[in-house]
Amino acid sequence: MKIKLIVWAVGCAVVALFFGELWGKLWEWLSPAGLQSHGVFHWGVLGLCILWLWLKRKDIWPRMQSSHFSLPHVLAGASLIALSILLPQSDDFLVFLMLVGWLGLFVIVFNRAWVIPSVLLAIYGFSVVFPIFAMTVIGGPSATVVAATVAFITGLFGIPVVSHGMTLQFTSLDGNVITTAITPGCVGYATIGVFIALFALMMLDIRLPLKKAWYMFLVGLAGTWLLNHIRLTLTIVAGYFWGLGGLDTVHYNINYVLFPLWYALFAYIYLRQAGWSKISAENKRRE
Repeated sequence: MKIKLIVWAVGCAVVALFFGELWGKLWEWLSPAGLQSHGVFHWGVLGLCILWLWLKRKDIWPRMQSSHFSLPHVLAGASLIALSILLPQSDDFLVFLMLVGWLGLFVIVFNRAWVIPSVLLAIYGFSVVFPIFAMTVIGGPSATVVAATVAFITGLFGIPVVSHGMTLQFTSLDGNVITTAITPGCVGYATIGVFIALFALMMLDIRLPLKKAWYMFLVGLAGTWLLNHIRLTLTIVAGYFWGLGGLDTVHYNINYVLFPLWYALFAYIYLRQAGWSKISAENKRRE
């Protein structure tokens, strides 16, 4: 077993050499300025996936120990390694592609334990790919709709905001005209991707009945979408009362207050529902 672990670790080091650009940029991405610019939530999903991997170690370890040579797994793992190295390396996908290569090595060496790591990597990959895909396909139209919605909501509170496509314009209390744009990146696809990843992780560990799972998923998805509108509305309100400085401060920081609280609240509700489901199932068995 130790030899297999050493072989896998050495292989991971070799694969990592093909991602020199990643190692050159990693500290920059993890700096406060880099996190503010590139986002922090996908790192949170990666951290949760690593945590889940640790929590599932008792299921994974016996399968790792009982693994043996398998040609189909060697071919599958080699394909993953080739894809990770040969696919175009953009900043958005560098970490994911390197992990795909490490997974390929894992499939080759520990072929009977590949399922859980693969699912977790797929969940992390979804959180990375989904926002980019959504912004590319429907980013512009959705940003225009969100901008009009935010202008309508702020109008309900007596703040006159005019929307022109993705652009919002209003006059702050200090008399300055402020123009800001709701870009596809502001719509909130990243936070939706994080929610879906979080939901998938919870379903891996504590499953709800299918009907209740769909209900919880749709409620959580709607709540995440609504919270994005609240976030943007609060940003405009800050700009109205405190000018451009207030708008920028809220814009760059409110995500890290609202969404962790929302995800924690949803996880609490999910676990309560899961607990109620277990109690209900136990009562039925007793009857």
